Amino acid sequence: MLKKQSKIDGRFLVVAALLGYFGLLYLANFFVPYHKFWRIIGVPAVKNPFIDLAAVLGAFDCDRLTGEVSLINNSCFTQIAYPSSWSLLTWLGLGQRDTIFLGVFFALIFYVITLIIIGRLNYQEAVVYALILCSPPVMLLVERGNVDIVIYSWLGVALMMIKNSRALIFRLCAYLLIFFWGVIKLFPIFGLTVILKEKRNLFLFLSAIFTTAFITYFLASIGEIKTISSIHDGRIWYSFGYKVLFLKVKPFLSNLSLFTGGETDIKKMIRYIIYIIVSLLTLLVLTRVLLSKFKIFQEWLSWDFVSTDSDKSLDKSRYIDYFRLAVAIHLGNFLVIGMLYDYKLTFLIFALPQILDWIKQENQLSLPSSIALVAIVATFYASPFLYPWVIDEVINLLLFFNLLYISILSMPEWLKFLVHKRLSGKFSG
Repeated sequence: MLKKQSKIDGRFLVVAALLGYFGLLYLANFFVPYHKFWRIIGVPAVKNPFIDLAAVLGAFDCDRLTGEVSLINNSCFTQIAYPSSWSLLTWLGLGQRDTIFLGVFFALIFYVITLIIIGRLNYQEAVVYALILCSPPVMLLVERGNVDIVIYSWLGVALMMIKNSRALIFRLCAYLLIFFWGVIKLFPIFGLTVILKEKRNLFLFLSAIFTTAFITYFLASIGEIKTISSIHDGRIWYSFGYKVLFLKVKPFLSNLSLFTGGETDIKKMIRYIIYIIVSLLTLLVLTRVLLSKFKIFQEWLSWDFVSTDSDKSLDKSRYIDYFRLAVAIHLGNFLVIGMLYDYKLTFLIFALPQILDWIKQENQLSLPSSIALVAIVATFYASPFLYPWVIDEVINLLLFFNLLYISILSMPEWLKFLVHKRLSGKFSG
């Protein structure tokens, strides 16, 4: 179905879905405040629009009023847990009076960049993107006007430069753009994995430079970074990451212990029994999938799986750079930062063109790509509607390992050769 060409570009259907979504919000506002209706359909909206953006713009106002000179522990920006270097943007003259205009502008740019990146779609692909772009995490990002929506757009520009530029100088500019946002907001630094596009020696050279520069910045700003890392208020609803799974298990077990201690609420007991059964079934499926993938991985390490035909190499896939940036950011957020709000799942949109392309090619990554696609769509809708189930985090765990597996199989041939050479003997028996 994904291979079928459509007469009309499916992006028109995606735009129609978005217009229908916001049109529904507009009509609902005649009967109930729009932010309350938004909550009903899974987006925890608040009364004041674009509150995250308003907080940043308010920090600019604060900086101008206080005349803060030092960039270290600038009080205006520590209150919103952003690096003090953000005060350098104060000269733009932006303030809270610009919140609505900029919020709408950034949202439009976000959608335009996305529509450009995903390219022409057929009807089936359009359904996938419509589901994702109308999902609660993406709409939460738009509703809050969080700076991540700006980062997403700039990373999209960088990816287009990397994909369409044969000249090294343009790719270097794109890498510098990703590094810049890594300095500004930390997590985009994982996206520099796209340097794997370059040949081995150039990759090692650029990696050394960017790693040294980032570590230097990190050590110089360690105090502020500790403050920034504590921005998450600890609420695990609408969050993902390895920490969230453990934090969700604790109240689940504590509530379960109440029943064993003599509490006789039959409805709650039945509900938790259902939770246990569904969670165990989900874990069983996860275990089965991981075991099957480990078996394939063993075979890969024991065979000469390095492609001699460069045209057939997975490293030469059309959207491999998009996939690597998206997956590196997601895996880095999940494993290193450990607890993030679900609107950061939005960066997985960059991975969708390559995932859909692998599914259509019917190669060794078709099945794991299909699993990844289902898991991505599921996790984009799980948090607001499956609370307090652990299932959404189990889905995220499955997605984590699946994307890691795909990343390993699609690594550059020179790196794949090194891994194969070092590890094949350990698993071949």
